[in-house]
Amino acid sequence: MQWAHTVGSQGTPPAGAAVLPQAPGVYRFRDRAGRVLYIGRAVSLRRRALSYWGDLGDRAHLAPMVARIAQVEAVICDSAHEAAWLERNLLEHRRPPWNRTPGGQEAEVWIRLSASPRRPGLTVVRQPAPGDFGPYLGGQKVRDAVSGLGRVLPLGYAGDARAGTERDMARVLGASPAARAGLARAIAAVLARDPAAVAALRGWADFARRNAALAARLRSSAGRS
Repeated sequence: MQWAHTVGSQGTPPAGAAVLPQAPGVYRFRDRAGRVLYIGRAVSLRRRALSYWGDLGDRAHLAPMVARIAQVEAVICDSAHEAAWLERNLLEHRRPPWNRTPGGQEAEVWIRLSASPRRPGLTVVRQPAPGDFGPYLGGQKVRDAVSGLGRVLPLGYAGDARAGTERDMARVLGASPAARAGLARAIAAVLARDPAAVAALRGWADFARRNAALAARLRSSAGRS
């Protein structure tokens, strides 16, 4: 990990802050004595760093800190998720005075995959067990991702004990009990970041969108009956 440095007069944006990349990463503010004031992460390092010298909005409590910033340091990351992990690791090692939460804002969560006949599907858990996928940061983001994955690969509808509308939905979605093991394998491959599985997921997503339209009509018909 290598930090890029930008230096300016205390209380004004360091000149190099304007040329930071529009890329995800982690930034660090220091005062004139070299003391670390704050560590944060950003989807766009440049936009986020410069925002401290604009309208702080609900971050008004940071104004005294901004007046002391003399140096900005940044590390570029490959993704926003990688930046979140780097921020978390840095804050677990040392919490600067203007950071409120050790380890950052997001909690660690894991994804649990079940192919059981009774309750197949994906759940997001905070305490891992052997075989769980993760850890990931950001519970709501992970739940949203799990929901999307479940729409494309509808393992949750592939249980044995489905009745009524759920059974009809499973048939429309192609999620019969006979398909359960295959759906579970496909999901496990995606969560393990297998390149072929991730590529195939895009094709499945197109198929799932078409099936979702059919399922919506089915639900509407069931509601009127």
